[in-house]
Amino acid sequence: MNNHISQLKVFGNITNERVKVEKLNSLIRKDRKIDLEILDSFPLNTFGESTDEVLVDGSDDLLKAFEKISDVKMDFTEALKDIEYVGLTDEKEIILRFKNEEYGEPFNGTGIYDFTYDFLDSLFEMGRFSKFCIKNSYTDLLNDNISKLIDELPETKRQYRFLKKENKMLLRGLTSTRYNNYDNNLALYLTLYSLHHYAKEYNTSICLQEAHLTDSEISIFFKQNDPIRIANVGNLHFGMYTSNNEIREGTFSLELRYTLEDKNGKSFSGLSDSVFQINHSNGIENISRKLSNTTKIREIREITMNLIKNVKLSTSLTDDSIYFIFQKVLNSTQKLGSETRSKAREIKERIDNTMTIVEAFDKLKDISTNIDERIHLERLYNEILKELN
Repeated sequence: MNNHISQLKVFGNITNERVKVEKLNSLIRKDRKIDLEILDSFPLNTFGESTDEVLVDGSDDLLKAFEKISDVKMDFTEALKDIEYVGLTDEKEIILRFKNEEYGEPFNGTGIYDFTYDFLDSLFEMGRFSKFCIKNSYTDLLNDNISKLIDELPETKRQYRFLKKENKMLLRGLTSTRYNNYDNNLALYLTLYSLHHYAKEYNTSICLQEAHLTDSEISIFFKQNDPIRIANVGNLHFGMYTSNNEIREGTFSLELRYTLEDKNGKSFSGLSDSVFQINHSNGIENISRKLSNTTKIREIREITMNLIKNVKLSTSLTDDSIYFIFQKVLNSTQKLGSETRSKAREIKERIDNTMTIVEAFDKLKDISTNIDERIHLERLYNEILKELN
């Protein structure tokens, strides 16, 4: 989630202010059919009265932060006959000119992030060829091929996601006309819907822990305020982790998360299982069914509780266990960078068989600040507990 044009991290100094139900209206874009369908299936009155509060501490901070990075987004479906190839920027990003009647005057769109590669690979299967040309300064060859193929395939259509930033039209990615685009505003609305009803059912309070918001993705952590005491281990805090990716075949998911803290203040967090996972191909009825399945949360909570009770968390690690834990981490070459794995090797040298699993995981939890790596590690901790059980 690094290096986005619009991004914001919410961490520390989060207030307990709860957003009013009526303010959730700002998350529904009335000019989009999918937004209105979501509102119809999950109306505001299911939260309560308009002046009631959403039962999530810090939800007011979350919405205020989201509004700051909520750039204007547009999706246009265009055939290549209505697109002109202009060229490449100095940064070798593609520039396309769109003759879109809906928008009015023709305008230029400049690729950002992975758009240039995705566009050329999706339409012409020349993503790798374009990288080769750019790397070796064969830009004239690349320009000729792009212009020729656009002329040869005039009816080829794609849906383009634009970000409007400081009066510039930026090409963020390709979206699919076959899919529902559950953008971040809807993911946030449905997340608050789920957490609000969860807090009601379990008569508990939930707080915002941390949020990473960008123009295309969100990753948000929530924690249940009241812990559960686990004998001979410590305190268990349940929580949730939600994420969404707007581009291409991204998914929107809500996962049960937990944090275990021993009597000495050592702790780690793990990701247990998905409460729901919504692909952008899912229809509204499918979403309604998934969000109304409250028994799923109860089942995952019970499974996680039993796992934590059964694993000997207060017992010292064996040499075999230490080896097993660190092999899992060090073998994650696709998910963890070399620097993170190097830090794990250093920590391994300081772990011995006088320590517990909680103490070992506590030392590992700070080896990366990258959100994607942190999420992988939390999934890995839960997987390790299952295999050691």
